[in-house]
Amino acid sequence: MGELLSCPFCRELFAADEGPKCPDCGLPLVALHQLPLSLEGQAEAALEQVDPPEDQTLPVFYLRRGRGVLPALSAVGLGLFFAPWVSLMRPDEITLSGFDLATANAPFLWGGAVAWFLLIPLVISRRTLNQLIGVRIIATLFSLMTAGEAVLMLVFPPAEHSYFATGLAYEYGIYLSLLVSLLAAGCAVRLGGSLSDLRDVPVQLSAEQTRRPFEAIN
Repeated sequence: MGELLSCPFCRELFAADEGPKCPDCGLPLVALHQLPLSLEGQAEAALEQVDPPEDQTLPVFYLRRGRGVLPALSAVGLGLFFAPWVSLMRPDEITLSGFDLATANAPFLWGGAVAWFLLIPLVISRRTLNQLIGVRIIATLFSLMTAGEAVLMLVFPPAEHSYFATGLAYEYGIYLSLLVSLLAAGCAVRLGGSLSDLRDVPVQLSAEQTRRPFEAIN
């Protein structure tokens, strides 16, 4: 290859004995290994350094595709853990929050609170689309833990009879916790969004991806 000569304009290849100039362009021939990359070669080399859109780092404050909504719902769910869940009429009138119940005779309620707490850094720390998509399953399970606990309490309340009655009534906290849990689960199953449309993602696209921005990128 070192004996080949090339035209610096048209890039036509010539043997060393074919003359000092390009017959078409009239420019002096140079050794092939001395030529810089062509514009096409430079573009291809630049594109090789660009990560796929789904692997590019998102801005810290990028809050779309569930990255903002899901932590917000988690914070609301964690706050509702301290809201009134049940009220008792006997022997005394008292209102208990999820926290009160968890520290008393329902320790399983700690699972939902811990899940809300862990879900916030879990989602915020994901900085690429693939990372967000990769935690969909665990984020969905964390989101549903409080729903499972609330349904368990609503379906199987403490048994009452003529010798023992507390006058138990459910408060808004347990119903709102159930609702927020289901909303968070619906958001978690779509965390990261679809890779077939990246118009809302601030990433650097290659030339091929720019020509076809809405095709699936897998």
